[in-house]
Amino acid sequence: MLTAEMRQVAFSAIPLKDENVQVVPVESLPELVRQYPQATVYILWPEHKEYLHVLKDSAKVYVLGNHKNDMEELRAALKAGAEDYLDRRSVLDESLQSNEQVLNTLSPVQQKPTVAKEEHVIRLSPRQKLTFSPTPRIELNANQKVEAVVQQQIVEPSRPTSHNNDHTLILKQSQPEPPLNYSRLDELHIRPIGGRQMFVVTSTKGGIGKTTVAMNLARLLHDHANGRVILVDLMHPHSNVATRMRIKTEVNLKTWEPYYENNMLVTDQVILTKLVVKHPNGQYVLPGVNVGESCSPELIGYILTHLSRTFDYVVIDIGPERQDLLSVAMSMANRTLLVVDYDLATIKDTQEYLELWSRRQQFLDKISVLVNFEPNKKDRNTLTREKCKVYLSGLPIIGFLPETAGMRAIHNEGKVLVQEDRSHPFSVVLIKVVESLVSGFSVKEKLGFFARLFGGKKS
Repeated sequence: MLTAEMRQVAFSAIPLKDENVQVVPVESLPELVRQYPQATVYILWPEHKEYLHVLKDSAKVYVLGNHKNDMEELRAALKAGAEDYLDRRSVLDESLQSNEQVLNTLSPVQQKPTVAKEEHVIRLSPRQKLTFSPTPRIELNANQKVEAVVQQQIVEPSRPTSHNNDHTLILKQSQPEPPLNYSRLDELHIRPIGGRQMFVVTSTKGGIGKTTVAMNLARLLHDHANGRVILVDLMHPHSNVATRMRIKTEVNLKTWEPYYENNMLVTDQVILTKLVVKHPNGQYVLPGVNVGESCSPELIGYILTHLSRTFDYVVIDIGPERQDLLSVAMSMANRTLLVVDYDLATIKDTQEYLELWSRRQQFLDKISVLVNFEPNKKDRNTLTREKCKVYLSGLPIIGFLPETAGMRAIHNEGKVLVQEDRSHPFSVVLIKVVESLVSGFSVKEKLGFFARLFGGKKS
């Protein structure tokens, strides 16, 4: 419930019935809560959900949802750090009749004309575009009333904000980024198959084939899901995705740290040109940290929040060494693929981790098991496919990947098996796994030029 008597400053991204709440653009909230610690903030959910991560540590954030009885949305908001989930219809100004009106409504205290917005965000799917414009000045009087509205700013990490004694805040704007030119028409996709999704590929120990699965999964999505794909290496301390893909770059997870420390909301263009790496095959990669470096869970949450807005498919390769990072990734992902093999110790570890994740309130219904290294012929191993199903009862096993000879040779060439041989039993199983995860996904044979021109069969 909104407080009638305001003992502390409160801001809202949209007009509310409570006149004591200051209405400001949502883009200016991160800077305002730094100026007024313990402020109360009201934002829309899920329209403004990407701002919750940067606001929750400095302010009490109340999210305004569409339906107060939507338990899934309520749980998601509270888990993300919201103070409470409110029904927007009970607190919004009565003049706002629809979500579209809410999102397009300017602050009633804005009097000065704004500079025309200039588009600097590249979207490869039909989603609402983010824009920014040169930043006017905010002036706060003694009563802490906002007299002018700040438009969205893009601040470089090396350009801190400046303050003077009369509470005037001036935000510096960086130079606009040069536009990106895309030569591939398939990168300007219209509809990503199955909608935007995030997948975590993990295991209970090393050497089970987790990275192999993650790389093949990302490659399948890139080639056949009609979307922009990024493979994120969250392995600590020994990440090897970049090595396998033969990528040499200075960009990695730590590159994001200055942006996180300044609570910056980064545009697609900055992400694509400065914060990730584009492989020659068109797939994007975010390499892991160097040996001896480390990332905080908060930084990982910040990175994944931005990547989920920029990319249609985010595939995360992460092991069990950093449970704090794994918890962040699993809580944000649509699906976690838990890779196991035909080993009793691995099965036992898996059972223990599942119990641990359950105590930490991870949603086990978002976890699927992928069994790797299934022998092509009978051997002395008494751990069979049927016993795996018994030991892992309660969890869906979505695939049994066969043991594959020559896999290391393919990795050493900087390639993956689904790229080299889609008819291989390993590729066939993994394709079926992706079909079960992504609605509408299918691997279509590539046609030659004349076949595409005249409607013929594969060349």
